[in-house]
Order: sequence, then structure tokens, then C-alpha cells
Amino acid sequence: MNRIGTPWYENSYRRNLVDMHIPDWDEQFMSRYDADRYAALLQLARVDTVMIPASSCLGISYWPTSDGHMHNGLKGKDLIGEVIAKCKEAGMNVIVYSNFWSKWAYDEHPDWRFVSEAGRNTAEYLWTEGRYGVCCFNTSFRSFMLSQIVELSERYTFEGLWIDMIHWPYSPCYCGGCKARYKFETGGEIPRTIDWTDPAWVRFQRIRERWLSEFAEEIRELMKEIKPEVTVGLQCASWSTGWINGFTNEFFKQTDYASGDFYGDALQQSFICKALYALSENQPFEFMTSRCPDLTDHTTTKSQELLRAQAFSAITNGGAFLFIDAIDPMGTLNEQVYERMGEIYSELEAYEPFLDVHAKMQQDVAIYMNFESQIDFAQSGQSAMVEPYSNPIAQSAMNAAKSLMNANISFGVISKKNMKELSQYAVVILPDLLVVDEEEIEAFRAFVKDGGGLYASKRSTLYDKLGNIRTDFGLADVFGVSYKGMTKESVTYAAPAERFGSWFKHHSKAHPLLLSSDQAIVEAHAKGGEHEVEWIASQVLPIVDPADKVKFASAISNPPQIAASDVDCSGSTPAIVMHKFGQGTCIYSAGPLEMMKSDDHRDLVIHIIRALAGKRLKTESDSPKCVEAVWFHHEAARCYSLRVLNFQDQLPNIPVRDISFQLHLQGVIPRAIYQVPQKTPVPYSIQDDMVSIQLPTLETFAMIMLEY
Repeated sequence: MNRIGTPWYENSYRRNLVDMHIPDWDEQFMSRYDADRYAALLQLARVDTVMIPASSCLGISYWPTSDGHMHNGLKGKDLIGEVIAKCKEAGMNVIVYSNFWSKWAYDEHPDWRFVSEAGRNTAEYLWTEGRYGVCCFNTSFRSFMLSQIVELSERYTFEGLWIDMIHWPYSPCYCGGCKARYKFETGGEIPRTIDWTDPAWVRFQRIRERWLSEFAEEIRELMKEIKPEVTVGLQCASWSTGWINGFTNEFFKQTDYASGDFYGDALQQSFICKALYALSENQPFEFMTSRCPDLTDHTTTKSQELLRAQAFSAITNGGAFLFIDAIDPMGTLNEQVYERMGEIYSELEAYEPFLDVHAKMQQDVAIYMNFESQIDFAQSGQSAMVEPYSNPIAQSAMNAAKSLMNANISFGVISKKNMKELSQYAVVILPDLLVVDEEEIEAFRAFVKDGGGLYASKRSTLYDKLGNIRTDFGLADVFGVSYKGMTKESVTYAAPAERFGSWFKHHSKAHPLLLSSDQAIVEAHAKGGEHEVEWIASQVLPIVDPADKVKFASAISNPPQIAASDVDCSGSTPAIVMHKFGQGTCIYSAGPLEMMKSDDHRDLVIHIIRALAGKRLKTESDSPKCVEAVWFHHEAARCYSLRVLNFQDQLPNIPVRDISFQLHLQGVIPRAIYQVPQKTPVPYSIQDDMVSIQLPTLETFAMIMLEY
């Protein structure tokens, strides 16, 4: 299955997990499970790596455990052992699945339970009441789970271990173990009210993040001590939920490859895949999704076209694809699912000889998100049991990604792990990046000083990671403005300066651009010298504060005040400014321009990005919005690959015809350009160090190789 001397994951793109979250109150449950049938269906689906549950979120084991509880329906049958043997006979990689959640342990050991701020346990409130019991790793449950891992490792032979649901369960914990540990480490009590401006609350958040990453590290080190060759994978999906689950870059270091299951649209998958690509310690990352619309649906299967698009979206972005099925309570599976996935995986398999995990994705723009900024200041003052979960920076970053995709600008989604790679990008976007440390500040400053382009919005760099507000933006010298406060108005406007009128398309000083948000009140630095600040737009407020319940200027909308006649006058406030800094340029927006979704806002964002990039964009295309093109550079093989995905909102896709893709060659001379897997030559031309490749027809996926 694997090339000699390479880790299993480097050559695996067709993966599967069959969820088995089945109780055993009825002894008929799982009684019809058949290992031969199971393995045969995986072969039918052309699966190359199988993830086999050793347990489920219920904590019931599918193997003869010595200190847990084995599923009654198996009547002593070693499910894990049988499936491992059959799948290895078929040449598949075997990953053993374990789940941090355990309703069995929760029921058997009440003192192990996670406790919410309100004093409740998870079965009382989490998702479907009564079903999900979560224990805390700051209790004796920790040693129990580690002992289960040891027993599995000593009993079976497998390529990898994968831990599901390993995160704080959508709330901080106030169990006896957490309170005692916090008291021991800090001498204080755990805070109960969210306040992102209170260093005491932020200290607690940093501590719970550290506790989670230390637990993940303990699992990893234990596994590597027993079986050094075995990989450790951790469920990473809920990082996108925000601060509440406790993820950090340190956590991602403990998983050999980033992995998680997601259930969004084409935009979300592209965004998530790029984030996982950057976060993963090794490639390919693993994109997982159910063959059903979501995990709550047991029998409905997504359309073949949607499953195909999702599988090839993962491949387009440098990942592997894993489809999730759910076993029937009796232990049976639907053969039609595996027939259909076999068709898709057969298509995907044909491209595998041309996929290289050591190839580097080519990205012109980086959207920067750190974990500490995945917070919502609007939640300050609320109970730590807050719902719904809110992650404004992720929403803003994903919307910025949509604008870039529409404009065919290649991008990545990066974090502090990638700080040393900033020079690879023409432009870096800071989407209201609230919280940064001094290392990040210095890296961004050096990036611009050395010639990079930086876009930042609203309160970016205003807070440190200990909960302190800085006296000014951490990058005030780069932004060219200083922070003075926030508007009280939740609806604001930006009136364009005359020189930048073409950027604003349908807007003017008399009819400024609306922002459905408050704005930072900033003061531009003094004019003169080499660091002069140029105003792109001035801030305009509504005639009446939208919060006024008595007076208004329009019953339905909140019209703007008439903009000042001189947008550069000292009496007005800047909304968007451009500032030269060193060899580079920064454009700062006092409002979250990148979060707005109209075409006018997206056009302005793209004007800004192109102005910052200058002539440094390496890739271009005339593709329609539904098409995404991703270039990879295989330096050792002296070639580039172009992966092109057509993922439309309404499926099946309407074929797209006669589209072109451009790549700046940076001095290399193409020897051959062809479409795989057939190796069909494709038409191209070269002018001024840029190759232009023509693709006559695109249905869902195409891949083109450029050898030099």
C-alpha cells in the first residue's frame, strides 16, 4: 500500500470511518456484525485506509477490554481484532479510533464528570439531553483513558491511533479536579463570567488551553513510547467554533496530521482545507465528512455530485478525503453507499500518481488568524456557559476568502505556526485580529518594512494575550493611525476621497459606503516625511444613532450625515488609510470592510488587495466564481501542478468552457504541459515570463502538469 520508507498517510487519499455509537441495552444491537462483510464493502468502495472504532462516544468497547465495558451485543466477539485482520489482508492501512467522550464512564463514576458553570453535567444539557456523557481529564478519568490506549496498543497491530472529541465540551469546566488544579497553580478560584478585558478571565483561558494541549501531548508521548512507528491523530474540527473548546497551535503539534469532520458549503470547505493545510504538521491533512447531509441523518445519502465535489475539493487543496458512514444498530451496512463511493474513489485513484505531499501550495495572499483572537467581545459579562458560540474573526476571515476566490486571487489561511513564512506572500490580511503578542507584531512590522503589503481592520493588534489593552495599536506605526476609541453607532459609513473614487464604484461623499458595524475612531499620524498617511475614505456617521428609540431619520434605514466637503480636513476622522512603511505598504480600515458581503464591498476589498500586491501576484485566471484553481510547486520533480475544481451551488455542475490560467514562471522554461491522468497535451502560450494555459472543458475536476 505504501511506498517503502514513507509514512502511511503520505500515500493515502481514500479513507473511511464507520461510526458505531450504538448502545447495548438491547442485546440484538451489533449482533449481526460481520467482519468479512465489513471488509468486503470497504474494498467495494476502494478504500485504502480504514478507521476502525475501538469505542464510541458512549464509551462502550468493541474489544475484550480488561477495565472498561465491552458491548453486550458482540457476545465476546473481538470486533477490532477481526476487522484489523480482514482489512490488513486486503492491503488497507488500519487506524484505531477511540473517543474521549464516554457515557459509560460518566455513569459509572459520577466524580469524573465534567461540570458546567451552572453546576450541570453534560447529559443534562449537551445536544440531545441524556445521550452524551463527558468526563474531565483533570479527574481519574485521565488515567483510565490512558490505560485503555495502552491495552489497545499492546493487543493489536495498526498504523495509527485517532482520538475523537478531544476538546473542552463547549464550555469551561468547574469540576473538583479543575478547581483543585487551578487553585494549586494560581492560588485563586476559577472565574465564572466571560470578560475579555479582564486579565483574570484571560489567564484562565490561557490555562485551560495549556491543560488541553498537555493532555494531548501525554497521549502522543505514551503512544510513541509503546509504538514509535504508529501515528497519532486528533480530532481538530471544533477549532473553528472558537475559544470555547481550547485549541491552540500547541495542540496541533501533538497530531501527526490535522484532521476533522465538517458539514458546510463549497466556501467553508475551501477555507477549512487551507487552514488545515497550514496547521498540519504533515501532509496530507484529512478532510472528513458524512455521506449523509450531517451526522444526525442515518439513511439519507448526499447526491453523487456533491460527494464527488467534496472529495475533489479536498484533493484540490492538498488533502485526503474520508467519508463517514454510520452502522445500523444491528451491525449492518448499506451496500449501495459503498458502490457509490467506489465510483468516486475510482475516479480519485487515477490522479494519485500525480499527487505529491511534498509539493508546496502557491498562495499570493495570506489570511492570518490566531487562536487567541477567536473571541467575541460582545459576550463579555455573560456566564461562561454562553450559547450560541460566536467566532467573529472566523466569519470575517471566511468572507474575505470568498472575495479572494471570486477574484481568482490565490490565498492561504495561516496562524502563528507560519510566522516565518510571511515573506512568501504578497499581501497579509489581519481581519480584526484583536489579540497578538510581541513576536507577531515584530513579524508583521518586518514583513511590511521589507516590502510586503498588509491589510488590517478595526481593532487589530490592540490587545495582548494576557487580556491587557495596549495604549495604542501594536502596529500603530505601520498603520499610520492611532486608536482613540470606538463609535457608539452600530451602523457607520465610509466616504471616498476623490483620488480613490474608482475603488468605490457606486458610492461617493454624498452617498458613502455603508458598514453594518461600529468603527474604530482613529487619528492619522502627522503628515510629512517618508511615512505620509493618505486617506482613502473618511468616516461618516448616521444622522441619528440607531440605538435611539425615539428619534430617527428614516423608519427602516439609518441614512448617513452628508460627508465633509474636504475629506482630508483635520476635523474629520479617517475610515480607510494607506501608509507607506519601509519598502512596503499598509492599508488600514477602521471598520470590518472584509466582513461585508455585497459586491460593492467585495470590489473595494479586491481593489485594496491588488493595490497592496502590485505586480507580485504569481497566479491569475479568468475563471467564473464557481471555479477554484490551486497551483502546487513540486521543486524536486521540477514541475508545477494545477488543480482545478468546479463546485457550484446547484448540482450537478454545468460544465465550464474555455477558461485560462496564468502562472509567472520566475525564469523556468516549460518542457511539457499536459492534463492527467491521460497525459493529454493542453494548449498554452508564454509571454513576458508568464505561461497561459487553456482548459477547454471543466466538469468537476481537472489536473494539469507543467514540467520544466
